[in-house]
Amino acid sequence: MVKGLWLKLKKKIKNWIIYRFIKFLITFLNLFPRKISLFAGAILGKTAYYVIPQARKEAFNNLKLAFPRLKINTYRKICLKVFESIGRNSSDAVRLPKMNWKEIEKMVRTEGMEHLEKAYAQGKGVIVITGHIGNFELLATYVSLRGYKVSVIGRELYDPRLNKLLVRSREKAGVHNIPTTANIKEVIKALNSGRILGILMDQDSSRVRGISVNFFGKPARTPVGAIILALKLYSPIVPMAIVQTREGDYKIIVREEIKPNAGKDKEENILYLTQKCTDFLEEVIRRHPDQWVWMHKRWRKLR
Repeated sequence: MVKGLWLKLKKKIKNWIIYRFIKFLITFLNLFPRKISLFAGAILGKTAYYVIPQARKEAFNNLKLAFPRLKINTYRKICLKVFESIGRNSSDAVRLPKMNWKEIEKMVRTEGMEHLEKAYAQGKGVIVITGHIGNFELLATYVSLRGYKVSVIGRELYDPRLNKLLVRSREKAGVHNIPTTANIKEVIKALNSGRILGILMDQDSSRVRGISVNFFGKPARTPVGAIILALKLYSPIVPMAIVQTREGDYKIIVREEIKPNAGKDKEENILYLTQKCTDFLEEVIRRHPDQWVWMHKRWRKLR
């Protein structure tokens, strides 16, 4: 009993320290011009590469699975860049609440926004499929500030205080946050009202229904809730992603609506559409391997 109380106290103290540290970082990164903040973010990411061996090992192993023919030094270089990119993207993400539309518009260029406009005009809601690529928080903010009604489904953070900070940041940009624990009726309501629903579809989760599809030539369990909703409500599916450029700005990539195959039944279309969405994410990641969060156990069955 005493041991259990001690472990709870230890966890509480650890979470408090992490929370105060993140609050400090948010304040610190907002003190300086963006270029300095990005530089500081990259340094923090690089530091994390060296002090969090478990995450570094997971990223390294996943890179080997995805790109089996590279040299060891190449894996290490990409892995380090991944951590640095996360640091830079995070530094911009924590600054979003203080950025106005002109600042955001200046640092973002788009490719294929007409596909989103066309899908949105149908009035059936739009399911935007994306992944943990680049600054995905900025992606939702940009689309919202551009004039679209946006909702996102996001997993709650382990610390309610941190989760509150995240939700508050999204809401300030006009992004409606829907927790993963919310009733499905809330999700359906958002789509029926014509909103864009942003969903991250690149991680394995045992909490939701998933199927195995091809990802980098290997089977990867992928959530299909968004696909099932799209088929049920006839909402168009539009794949999108955001990547950071070498200049430090961002590029949003939008592709044409992925439509169901008329010659397939429901289950066949679930597989077909999930694979199509996954193919898009893989294409973006292959072009920008340093922009994806490789630390997730994406191929659990291969371990």
